[in-house]
Amino acid sequence: MAKSYKLIVWHLLVAVLVWWMWKAGKSVGFNTVTGVDIQLPSFVAFLLLIAVIVLGYILFRQRRWSASIAGILGISFLMAFGWNWLNLLSVGVVLGFNFWSATRVRREINERRVLNIKDAFYHGLMPVVLGLFVMISFAAYQGPLLNEIKDAQQLPSQAQIFFKQIVEGTVGQKIKAPAEQRNWIINEIASQTLQQINGVMKPYFQYAPPILAFGLFLILWGLSFIFIWLGILVGMILYWILKKTHVVRVEEREVKAEVLVV
Repeated sequence: MAKSYKLIVWHLLVAVLVWWMWKAGKSVGFNTVTGVDIQLPSFVAFLLLIAVIVLGYILFRQRRWSASIAGILGISFLMAFGWNWLNLLSVGVVLGFNFWSATRVRREINERRVLNIKDAFYHGLMPVVLGLFVMISFAAYQGPLLNEIKDAQQLPSQAQIFFKQIVEGTVGQKIKAPAEQRNWIINEIASQTLQQINGVMKPYFQYAPPILAFGLFLILWGLSFIFIWLGILVGMILYWILKKTHVVRVEEREVKAEVLVV
């Protein structure tokens, strides 16, 4: 297969995967106030997407392709979440991160006498992952849950379940009462706690969307090492398949090297 056709297939594959990721991942965000909700289809699509993007940077080693890949990511994101200045800003951020990824990959490949594809994936995945995390956080910022918190001026009702679990784990065992009465006491404590927190936080709920969106980014950033290592695993499997099917091959060539002479 000619190189131009391989480039076309790579771009089409990225387009399909990013469309799948946004379609499957529209629910990504806070499932309660306790953390992030990432469902399996969007997780699989994300891993395949980051592996395929970096694999392309490894195979083609031209930084200009970072612009076309970022364009695909950006257009799909804008189509899924709307055309506004905030989303356009996230597209610019992704463009910068992808250019950084392609630069790191190119340097890693060109400065080695022996190819180390695993290291190339490692260096290329981190910027791509962080760029997509920015997009996901911006999408969550515009999501229904965060705006509901802002409009309702209170934490979502699911938060009471969270507080109930805390009460059960701390003082629940110390409540000496029949099971039905004990559950009523625990629910009442959780409800009163939620009301007090809502009262204290009410003036600040208008800032909830950006704060929680940034919190989501920090959560994802904290989990980034998992995505990176899984991305390396998926990428190495894809690279092995390409080698076995003779789509790519490794050749030994003589290269000139600069030597500093004193």
